[in-house]
Amino acid sequence: MEAGGHDSLVDQLLELHSLQEARVAAEEDARLKAAEEARRRDEAAAQRRREEEEARRRAQEEARLAEDRARREEEEKRLRQGREAELRVRFEEEAKARAAEQQRLLAHEKEIAAITAVEKNKIRLRRMVMGGAVFLVLAALGSYAFVVRPAMERHALETELAIQAQRRAAMDKEQAEAALLTEKERAQEAERDKQRLEERLERREQARQKAAEAASNRKPKQPRQERKPGCAPDDPLCGIPLE
Repeated sequence: MEAGGHDSLVDQLLELHSLQEARVAAEEDARLKAAEEARRRDEAAAQRRREEEEARRRAQEEARLAEDRARREEEEKRLRQGREAELRVRFEEEAKARAAEQQRLLAHEKEIAAITAVEKNKIRLRRMVMGGAVFLVLAALGSYAFVVRPAMERHALETELAIQAQRRAAMDKEQAEAALLTEKERAQEAERDKQRLEERLERREQARQKAAEAASNRKPKQPRQERKPGCAPDDPLCGIPLE
């Protein structure tokens, strides 16, 4: 009877010891789980801080790049406007010069026309004088020989005057053609200068765009974290390796 009671007491002690060990193990497991959960929370908070710091740094870098790009574009715009203004002034001056040249040519043509009219009047007067002289000679002498000779001389004089007038007209025409050719060459040179300037501006704009694209390509990209299969979309700790 005493041995049975002793065995029962031992069993109770063993059971109590087992319960105590189970309680200690449960408390240790709970402590470890709490420590692990705290560690995960700390790591998640640290990860969020790093992401926020990286996002802030990227935002500052993008703002700085945008400011630099805006400053460069403003400077290029100012330079382009200055060159365009210079071209406008140059084209206006050339247009004024061409207009003045046209006015000079018109004045020259009017002067030639006036000189030609005076020459025609002189020829008409000479013809009248020669006609009167011929008439007097014919009336005085009444000879056929004296009638033919003045007519031939008059015809030769008229031919010479006509040749001289043609020469003057040809010279005036050559001068006008030379002036027109010079004006055309000036206009063509101005057009070529304009095209060269537009090509330089276009090349500079292309270089600016390439530089902006290269600067955009050099921006740091945040590595994308891959999720493991079976992770919930709203689980921020899924896929994070645990030590």
